[in-house]
Parts: sequence; C-alpha cells; structure tokens
Amino acid sequence: MTTPTTQTLNFGTPGKGRGWKDAFVVSFLAIVLGAFVAEISTSHRMAPPGQPVAAAASATTARG
Repeated sequence: MTTPTTQTLNFGTPGKGRGWKDAFVVSFLAIVLGAFVAEISTSHRMAPPGQPVAAAASATTARG
C-alpha cells in the first residue's frame, strides 16, 4: 500500500520578468498558429479551377 504524505509541491515564486516572457511566448505562438490556420484555409481557394479528371478523360475518349 502507499503511505500518505503531507508534503505539497513547492513551485517557488515567479521572477519579476517571468510574466513578460510568458506573455511574449503566448503571443508569438498565437501569431504563428493564426498564420498557419490562415494559410491552410486560403490555400485551396487560390488554386485555379481546373477541369475534373473524369470529365477530361471522357471528353478525349468520345473524340477518338
């Protein structure tokens, strides 16, 4: 069995500049994630509309 313990986790006190560093990292990750999502969501719309492969294949066999 396990023995109960009364010790708690001690994370210490955050430093003075820690809040600015955390805010910088979070904002940087949000910008990168936003750019990634924007790239994914607009990449398929920018492609020129092409003729479907099945329609192109049936058109060439109908002529031959």
